[in-house]
Amino acid sequence: MRSEVGESSWPSLNEKNFRSEHATRNGDRLILRSPRPDDVRALLDYVNSLVDERKDDPDIGIVIDKKKTEEEEKEWLSELLGKIREGRAVAIIAESQGRIVGMLGIRSGVSKDESHHGKLYITVAKNYRNLGIGTAMMSKALELSKDIGIRTLELEVFANNLRAIHLYEKTGFIQVGRIPKKIQRDGKFIDIIMMWKEL
Repeated sequence: MRSEVGESSWPSLNEKNFRSEHATRNGDRLILRSPRPDDVRALLDYVNSLVDERKDDPDIGIVIDKKKTEEEEKEWLSELLGKIREGRAVAIIAESQGRIVGMLGIRSGVSKDESHHGKLYITVAKNYRNLGIGTAMMSKALELSKDIGIRTLELEVFANNLRAIHLYEKTGFIQVGRIPKKIQRDGKFIDIIMMWKEL
């Protein structure tokens, strides 16, 4: 049993699609791959499970507050795949036991002036955290970002999400600002920490 998610070779971003097998910290088989058009149903189940988790744990840093329909998810995925083909986005799906258990995305800026800058988001399913999945996705995403010309990255994280902050700092992000009371949930305010990394 390996203590870290195993390393594996990845094809060039120019091949558009990638797939690699790894082992999580508890020895489970993990597949990291690019998204596909036929992922709509699996992604819908995944994102809606995050909405359910938000209801159970209001302090968790999940901002999606409404379940998606299949048509909405299909439209979102189609847009994402288009941006990947254009070289304006990176996306990684984590899959275990035939279901999606994590996803990471990076989108570059819309204007030419910001095309070198990307915004990152990452989620991991509740029962699959602390297994090295987030670290594995982050590591590969940073590498793939360079291939599409991204040189700086930003992300936002709930100030009370210490586990996520630790992951980001471990992968080289630094705190560059704080937005007090950006989130109001269940009558409570939560600050947002802004983080940044140069590639």
